[in-house]
Amino acid sequence: MIHKYLAYLKTIETGSITQAAAELGYTQSAVSRMIADLEEHWDVPLLTRNRSGIEISSEGTQLLPILQSIVKGQEELSFAVGELHGLQNGLIRVGAFTSMATGWMPLMIKSFHEKYPNIRFQIFNGEYNQIATWLRRGQIDCGFLALPCAKEFDTTFLLRDSLTVILPPNHPLRDAECFPVSRLSDEDFISLKEEQDYEINLFLEHLRQSPRIKFEVSSDFAILAMVECGLGISVVHDLILHPNRHGIIKKPLDEPYYRDIAIATSAAAQPSTITRMFCEHALEWARDTSSAIAPATAEAPEYAELAK
Repeated sequence: MIHKYLAYLKTIETGSITQAAAELGYTQSAVSRMIADLEEHWDVPLLTRNRSGIEISSEGTQLLPILQSIVKGQEELSFAVGELHGLQNGLIRVGAFTSMATGWMPLMIKSFHEKYPNIRFQIFNGEYNQIATWLRRGQIDCGFLALPCAKEFDTTFLLRDSLTVILPPNHPLRDAECFPVSRLSDEDFISLKEEQDYEINLFLEHLRQSPRIKFEVSSDFAILAMVECGLGISVVHDLILHPNRHGIIKKPLDEPYYRDIAIATSAAAQPSTITRMFCEHALEWARDTSSAIAPATAEAPEYAELAK
C-alpha cells in the first residue's frame, strides 16, 4: 500500500500524474490506477480534475498529513533496519535558494555523503517563500531560510552572509580595501529583477541615491558574466561567490549589510532521524568552515532592521 501513498503524494507535489510517474519510474496509467485504487478503497475523491489540471480535493487535504506521516514512518523503519545491518540509507529532501545551492551546500552534502554514502538527496531550488511553503506542506524535510523566520519553523543559525560589491578586473577601485556605498550611484549597475532578490532590492531602496541601473537580469550568474565582461558593477550575496570561479574582483562595502542564514524544519512535525543527522552535520560543518566567510562588523544592520 505504501507505494500507492507515494504515488499520490508525488502527484500532489508535482501537480501532474505524468510528472509523478516520470519521477517514480512508473507509467502514467500505473499512477492513475494506484490513485483510483485508493479512492475506491476509501470511498473518497482524492483529486479534483478540471481543464487546468488536477488539484488536491478537500478530503485529500484532510488525509494529506496522515499519509505524509505514514510515509515518513516507513522511511524511519527502513533506516532503523538498515542500521541493524550496519547500513544507513534513506532520502532527505532539501530546499535551498540559489546562492546556497551553488555555494556551501554542495560541499556540505559532500562531507555528509562521505559519512553516509547510502543516503540520497533531492534538492528543491526556490526562493524563501517557496521553501517555506514546501516545508509547511511537508514536501521537503528541511530547508535553508534567512532569519527571522515564522514561529511555525524550528531553525538553527548557520552563517552570516554579507553583501559584496563585484567589479570588472580593470576597475579603478580593484585595489581598494572596500567599496564606498556612496559611489554605487556613480557606476553602471547590473541589477536582478525586483522579484528575484528581496534583500538586495531592500538594500538598494535605502541608498541615499539610487544606482544607475544599466541592465536588469533574472540570474545571479548572468550578473557575474556581465561584470566579468566589463559591462558594469553589481552587489551580490557573498555566498554566491564561494568558491570564486569567476574572473571578477569582489570588495566589501564600507557600510556592511548582511543576512543570517539558518536551516529550518517544520515545528508541526517531528523530523526524521536522517533529517536531524543532516541538520546537525550542517551546523557542525558551518562552524568548521565559518572562517571562509568574513564576519560582519557589530554595526552592520541586518536586512530585518532595514525592513522595519
